[in-house]
Amino acid sequence: MRLSNAATVADLLRMPEDGHKYELVDGEIHVTPSGMRHSEIALQIAYLLKCFLEQSPVGKVYTTDVGIQLPDGNVRSPDVCFVRTEKLPGGESPETFGELVPDLVVEVLSPTDNPRLVADKIGEYIQCGVPLVWLVDPKQKTVTVFRSLTDTSQITSTGTITGEPVLPSFTCKIARFF
Repeated sequence: MRLSNAATVADLLRMPEDGHKYELVDGEIHVTPSGMRHSEIALQIAYLLKCFLEQSPVGKVYTTDVGIQLPDGNVRSPDVCFVRTEKLPGGESPETFGELVPDLVVEVLSPTDNPRLVADKIGEYIQCGVPLVWLVDPKQKTVTVFRSLTDTSQITSTGTITGEPVLPSFTCKIARFF
């Protein structure tokens, strides 16, 4: 849903805290609704990553309320993302939007997602330098792994996902996501 034209980061910061997820995309503020199942899965993935990071503290995990200002100027709010410590200013999370490229982005499909907009978002992450993107499909119980636009693979709920090359030694059964 489009809310305004020629919007800026300042406009985005003024959006209400109303439970909606707002992003700044090509000068427009978009709101992306999601459901409870979507939230549950995103939280579960963030939890699994957080547990891994407690044993291997190489970075931080963030959830959907984070704003990441990408090099193309868009501010995205991935459902889950991981950022290595050395990319964080002084190793700490910034108070405002992160002006950086995450190392891992996870997007969980919602029933209302437009396939073209999701594809555009994945392409944007890859073009901005995100080395690993997981597209989680709750309905099919699959994860499509993007290491580039041409290096993709799909893992079913009976498979195991890894964090290579971003999170070496992270492995998890996909079934745990759902």
